[in-house]
Amino acid sequence: MISSRALAGGICAVLAAMVFAVPAQADPTYEGELTVGSGLIAAEDWDDSGTSLHWEVTYLEELGKWHYEYTLTVADNPGISHMIIEVSDDDPGPAFTEDNLFSPSADPFAWIGEIEIGDYDEDNGNPNMEGSVYGVKFNAADDMDALEVTVSFDSDRVPVWGDFYAKGGNDSSVFNEGFDADDPTDGPDADITDHILVPDTTTVTVPAPGAILLGGLGTAMVSWLRRRRTF
Repeated sequence: MISSRALAGGICAVLAAMVFAVPAQADPTYEGELTVGSGLIAAEDWDDSGTSLHWEVTYLEELGKWHYEYTLTVADNPGISHMIIEVSDDDPGPAFTEDNLFSPSADPFAWIGEIEIGDYDEDNGNPNMEGSVYGVKFNAADDMDALEVTVSFDSDRVPVWGDFYAKGGNDSSVFNEGFDADDPTDGPDADITDHILVPDTTTVTVPAPGAILLGGLGTAMVSWLRRRRTF
């Protein structure tokens, strides 16, 4: 008769083989693009189909965070002076703060001069803004005059649909068509054409598929052995 110890060892070996046999899954990524005339509204020198916003949001399993990346391309001078990405405010909260923003960077490398988080509307230097927004504001350094800028950062907040705004000189501006409408509540893989993905109020960690399988099978094995001892 096979002993319980030997049987348990065999089951563990099988479990290990099954876990390692689970194919590696790529971190989930969501991306999209809006252009003037197809999701974006622009004014002055930027009011052209050459103005676009591309975003890419990826879950970084090894960090337990989401990576947000936004690339704004404007059709003509003047260059981009600031960009605002909506984040969740304190209604219902908790509000997004600097504690939820990790490793901000830009391309061109030195484009970011200052980062602010707060409430913004047309009255505080945002021409043509429809309504108001609570967001992360990336300000260009004084000597930067780029027509294409990528800003990126990591966050422990999951992606939801929200708004975007950017400004240049001469009242040039651009924002998403749904800026003054209710944000969609669809999942991040939905086909939304007038909003972009932004950080939410919720903090979520996505477990690794192999860890889920190992935990479930290990629990089942322990339960089986306990039942066996009662006979």
